[in-house]
Parts: sequence; C-alpha cells; structure tokens
Amino acid sequence: MTTQWKQRPDGANWGDFGAEDQLGRLNWIDARARVAAAREIVTGQSFSLSLPLDVPRQPVLNPRRAGPVIQASRKNGVPIFNFPLGGDTPGATDVVSDDVVTLSPQYSTQWDAFGHVCSCFDADGNGTAAPVGYNGFRVVPHAQAADNPFTGAAALSIDPMARHGIQGRGVLIDLRHHFGDEARLVSFADIEYVIKADDIDIRKGDIVCFHTGLADIALNLKANDDHEILKTACCALDGNDPALRDWVTQSKVSALAADNHAVEKRNYTLTAKRGPLLPLHEHCLVKLGIPLGELWHLSVLAQWLRNHKRHAFFLTAPPIYLPGMVGAPVNPVATV
Repeated sequence: MTTQWKQRPDGANWGDFGAEDQLGRLNWIDARARVAAAREIVTGQSFSLSLPLDVPRQPVLNPRRAGPVIQASRKNGVPIFNFPLGGDTPGATDVVSDDVVTLSPQYSTQWDAFGHVCSCFDADGNGTAAPVGYNGFRVVPHAQAADNPFTGAAALSIDPMARHGIQGRGVLIDLRHHFGDEARLVSFADIEYVIKADDIDIRKGDIVCFHTGLADIALNLKANDDHEILKTACCALDGNDPALRDWVTQSKVSALAADNHAVEKRNYTLTAKRGPLLPLHEHCLVKLGIPLGELWHLSVLAQWLRNHKRHAFFLTAPPIYLPGMVGAPVNPVATV
C-alpha cells in the first residue's frame, strides 16, 4: 500500500523515515540501540509488566471492551478438555486439552497500534478533511472476503511493530511515588519536577513508562468489589498541555507506556471549537509515530528501581502478531 499526501499536520514527522514507513520512532530502536540498552542489565533479574489479561475484573474503563472468555474447543460437539485420545484410537494414552479465547485485544495490558486513533485532516490539500493516520496512511480494512466481511486494518496495524520486535532501553518515571493515588492531571511541569528529583536520564529511542499505581489498584480489586475507583484514581497525563506534547517531541522518545487506562486523561468535552478529545494520542499515534502502551503493571518494578537508586532497564515488549489488529496484548519484560 502506498501513501500519498500533499501536506502534513503541524509538528508531524511524516516522510522523515520514508514514504512507506509504518514504524515511526521505533525506527530509532535499531541493532546499535539494543546493544546499548542491554548494558542496563546488571543483575539479570526480570519483571513481567503484564496484568493478568482478565484484569480489570469488571469492564468499567471502556464500554466497548469486554474481558476475555475462555472455553474448551469442541470436536463433534464434545469439549476437548482432559480428553482421552484412546476413545478415538484404541490404546492411545494421550489426554489432550484445547481452548478457545474470545478477547478484546485492548482490554488489559496492551499496545496501541498507529491505526487505533487517526484524525480528520486535509492531507490532500483540497480543503476537505478526511480520516488519515500516521505518515498519511488511511486506515481501511483488508480486501473483504465473502465469508468474512472484516479482516482487520490493511495499514497502520500491529504488524510492523510485531515484526520489528520492541526491545530497548526502558525508563520509569514514578509519578505514584511523588503524587500518590489521588486523581491528578499531570502537566509537563510535574514531569520535569520528577525527572529532576529522581535524576532521570532520558535518551533518544527510549521507551518511557509512567508509574501511576492504577494497574496495582486494579490487580488488588476482587471481582465483586466496586471498580468505579478505577475511573477517578491516580495520575494521568494532561494531553491538553502543549508543553507536555512539545516535551514528547523534543525528548526523542520512541514509545510511551503507563499503568493507567489511556496514558493521558480521557476528555469527554472539547476545550476548543474543533480538535481531538485525545490530544496526546493524536500527537503520538498520528503525528509522530509513537506507540502507546496502556495498563502495564509497573509497581513491583518501580519499587525495585527506587530501592536500588535506578530508573532504567532493558525492556522486551513485542505485541502479539495477529495481522490486521489496531491494538494487541503484550507481556512486557523488564530486565535489570
């Protein structure tokens, strides 16, 4: 698929990595960057940064997304779970189990692909705004088949991220340590304060992780607990802060992740006559090609890093590779 555009949004880097690019700033995580990032490994200890994918245990954060449902696969109507193959082949001692999962890929710990959020913009320069994503690509379905009218996105899907593999230098900014679990809209000034207080060194190509504590709260809620607290607790970045968006641009980070629902605070009304409800999503996914990780579980890693006066680690976080998806589960692993 070829992208063609005559003008790009203000502040966008479309074309800087090539006309056909769908990796964005992940291009900066190359072989040399991975070797450099591996130097952050000192003890060899690792931390999984994924929640169990059925957490949150109530679907309160996004009504479009439901928790996973696991079922046994079936053969001729029979559940294949602890199924003795001797019933099919006399003398066989094998007992097999297979399962089927119905999963909303962005329910729990996940990456947003660039196609997850696009923007109405006049990329053709003809005076008409139309939906367009990173590097001028349109997000349209694959060629439809008669037996499957929707087969995922033909461009800006999770595919390039999965093929590239995401391994690099992770950096943790511990908002929870400084601001607690109360709801707080985090500005660039707040981030700058934490960076200076914790002597954090951010380098080109880094994957910056914001620890807010929300995933930790979700993990410790029982299924029948009131989950409404997840809508009103902990820090979230203020995507409306132009200084914060400028910092994202100037810092030259390759990706952002957080342990909250959307990295930024979700807006439900506009502050201007026209513009994005999710300005940080637009800035990262559409303009700059910066993927966003959401609902990562960072609390155990954050405590270890603070105890050892560190902030950086080696991060391995490739999304699952199912072509066409615009978001995908991930089990990130931090190695220190």
